[in-house]
Amino acid sequence: MSGQQTWGPTVSGGGRRTGRRLLRLVLVLVLVALLALGGLAWWLSSQIPREDVDGLAVPGRTMHVLVVGTDSRDDLTREEQRELGVGGTGGERADTIFIMTVRGGQVALLAFPRDLWVERCDGSTGRINVAIEAGPTCMVETVRDLAGIDINHFMRVTFGGFVDVVDAVGGVELCLDQAISDRDAHIDLPAGCQVLEGTDALGYVRVRKIDDDLQRIQRQQEFLQALAREVATPATMLNPLRVHRLGDEAGDAISVDDRLGVLGLARLAWGARGLAGGEAVTHTVPTTPERRGEAAVLVPNPEAEALYARFRDGSVLDETESAIRPEQVEVSVRNGAGVSGLAGQVGDLLEARGYQVVDIGNTDQRQDTLVQHPPGQQEAAQAVARDVPGEVTIEESPEARHVMVLLGPSAGGR
Repeated sequence: MSGQQTWGPTVSGGGRRTGRRLLRLVLVLVLVALLALGGLAWWLSSQIPREDVDGLAVPGRTMHVLVVGTDSRDDLTREEQRELGVGGTGGERADTIFIMTVRGGQVALLAFPRDLWVERCDGSTGRINVAIEAGPTCMVETVRDLAGIDINHFMRVTFGGFVDVVDAVGGVELCLDQAISDRDAHIDLPAGCQVLEGTDALGYVRVRKIDDDLQRIQRQQEFLQALAREVATPATMLNPLRVHRLGDEAGDAISVDDRLGVLGLARLAWGARGLAGGEAVTHTVPTTPERRGEAAVLVPNPEAEALYARFRDGSVLDETESAIRPEQVEVSVRNGAGVSGLAGQVGDLLEARGYQVVDIGNTDQRQDTLVQHPPGQQEAAQAVARDVPGEVTIEESPEARHVMVLLGPSAGGR
């Protein structure tokens, strides 16, 4: 199993957001980084618990962060375990393992299947997900020795933290083509557009019976895009109470190594622009199914080493390059939503993401958000549309001198 995909927006007739375990961790990382991007890195750094992790390398121009989601129920009461459908299994396994590689605004992800058969830190062989039982240092050493990639930072995410983060943004809207019902995941979702709160969202990203692994990756990439946009709306980023609640929940959702400070969070924030903007590239370690005794496992195939090498030297990040960079795009923002100050707020968000905001003002009141562009600048308009909150329509206009954003109510979270 192997795969590489550039993340991008999903467009459908009825809604703006559609809905693997990988993504339920990335979305928390995006949340933390986006909040840091909003100027809260010092405060966030004080909220996040720290772990003593050995074996970490000093970051260079490229930073590699090992993100591990665990199935520990230690932070859940028995009632919460029953409600979330996660059972009460003791011990701890890695539910998801991936490396997030960041350089400036570029980001790439390398996912390690939890059934990957490896030599672990103590010399034993077995599934990679068991290494976390011996602690984060063992997991760092196991991944480093397998892939030859120096790990600079470590992050751990739990079940309960995911639920709280989704609830803190008021839920995530998904548009489902078909109904989904699964007793094991504790979900019974109708077809159509709906807002999923934390418990249903956890069930949705954990359900295993509706598709295969590669389809789940695509499904949850779309979920991440939806949540990242929810976090980025002015209704969230410019609401002090909601921002502080998100920071509190993020602090409960994750723990990090004791070397990850304000500078590291700021670097993650810059990389999160690529995640939230749909420009990241994801890879899964190429594997071959085999059996070890009675166990069905996965072993890295010959293609894996070439992929590891691209992460080691940072060349994998060249795959994330876009023909259009934000700093190349001039944008005007016009408020047609009837929400006081919205054009300035969205303009600030676009400037934070690197765009040249040349003008801010008002326009006639409108029901939708429209991004207009001169002939030949469709790609620039598409880049801006990805970074504007809410539902967005793109239109060519011969009268436009540069990209023009005409804001409707959805840009303000309405």
